[in-house]
Amino acid sequence: MSAEHQQRVDAHFQSHANRWREFYEESSIEGEIYRRRLAMVLGWVGELGLPAGERVLEIGCGAGVTAVALAQRGLLVEAMDSTAAMVHATRERAAGAGMSPSLACRLGDAHRLPFGDGAFGLVLAIGVVPYLHSPETALTEMARVLRPGGMLLVTAGNRSRLDHLLDPWQSPPLQPAKKIVRTILLRRQRPADSPAPRLRLGSLRELDGWLASAELTRIRTKAVGFLPLTFRYRRVLREGSSIRLNRWLQWLADRDLPGVRSSGMDYLILARKAGAPGAERS
Repeated sequence: MSAEHQQRVDAHFQSHANRWREFYEESSIEGEIYRRRLAMVLGWVGELGLPAGERVLEIGCGAGVTAVALAQRGLLVEAMDSTAAMVHATRERAAGAGMSPSLACRLGDAHRLPFGDGAFGLVLAIGVVPYLHSPETALTEMARVLRPGGMLLVTAGNRSRLDHLLDPWQSPPLQPAKKIVRTILLRRQRPADSPAPRLRLGSLRELDGWLASAELTRIRTKAVGFLPLTFRYRRVLREGSSIRLNRWLQWLADRDLPGVRSSGMDYLILARKAGAPGAERS
């Protein structure tokens, strides 16, 4: 099943590669959310105070937006993706920005990283964990290539995201029954009809268990992104209203309002590898 899942993930991103090249410029709710997530990622990286020339690994680089931004900040970036189209897009973006000397990109599998132990001071996996067939294995690999005291910055899909909680057809309590129905339907599909890979949505408790197994400690957490509200998968607000609602909810989440702070689309998580003084969790 792991090989089949990976093939489905790779096929999905290969077929959507052109959209990802311009995704961050879209005037859509999704574009708005991904721009905000990118700003948060770069802000957190900036606060780490990494020295110029620090080696950084980005897993799942997509079209290279984050990787190029990191290289422009004086970091030496290794970018990796499991899809050839994304590797090509990242190389093109790096060349266009004049960052090729500071940014190398290759094909690779997050579950088997082609790097030595302790090679990086920072590893990023933004929008990756929900697509992994074995998140615990991949996180262990990420920890392996971090030096002691190095930092991991990842996003994790949130099972309790607001749009799912408020739509009875997507509410978490109904998912076990829906999974049985989905399995029956998938068995009846022809191979050509295979759907896009389903996202793995979980909880912070589950993620903390994976991190602990890899000797990583979560030290900072923030919810990001509030997708359009739906009923039976259909949007109940227009695009402009959804964008304004997302901005308002994100403003509340940034101020740690109970309930809202734990109901975003993703959790942005900063974790530290054992081997350096700890920090307070937030």
